[in-house]
Amino acid sequence: MIKTIQEFYAQSEKYVGVFNSFSEKRKLAGRAEPDHICYKCGSKESFESLRAILENESEYLHQTFISGRRIAYLRFKKGIDTALGTIHFLELSDQKPDNSQQEGFDHIEAFAVGRTYEEMVKEFEITEKVVKVERPHHTTHDIDIGNGFLFRCTKGPLIEKIKNEEMI
Repeated sequence: MIKTIQEFYAQSEKYVGVFNSFSEKRKLAGRAEPDHICYKCGSKESFESLRAILENESEYLHQTFISGRRIAYLRFKKGIDTALGTIHFLELSDQKPDNSQQEGFDHIEAFAVGRTYEEMVKEFEITEKVVKVERPHHTTHDIDIGNGFLFRCTKGPLIEKIKNEEMI
């Protein structure tokens, strides 16, 4: 379990490196933009501890319930630099009700720039194993880019979805 903000950023570097390698190999600069990085907690205690650490390092935090668990979405004071731009947001997921979730970084979600979502997905399908994941709150297309860490294709920034659907 992560105990400090320094440890959080240090652990994220490995996954950002995997994301950067994938992005550079596929020449995604200027064609995709990272939206957020996701960290999934293995327990309620881990979620509460990490959220407390991150609250002090965020400009704001929004929390909601999705699929029976808490999801916190925060904007970093200090973003995470990647090959496709700075990640300003974190999705922090509480343990699933069935306790099936493993602790750790899970994905970086990115959206298309200068082309449609469908065009981006179609391009990936030529060279990658792309898995369509349909959820009640949104559909994504996922690519395992190393040891279960995902490049998750999304239609746009999650903050826009939150503003449109939850803050009305």
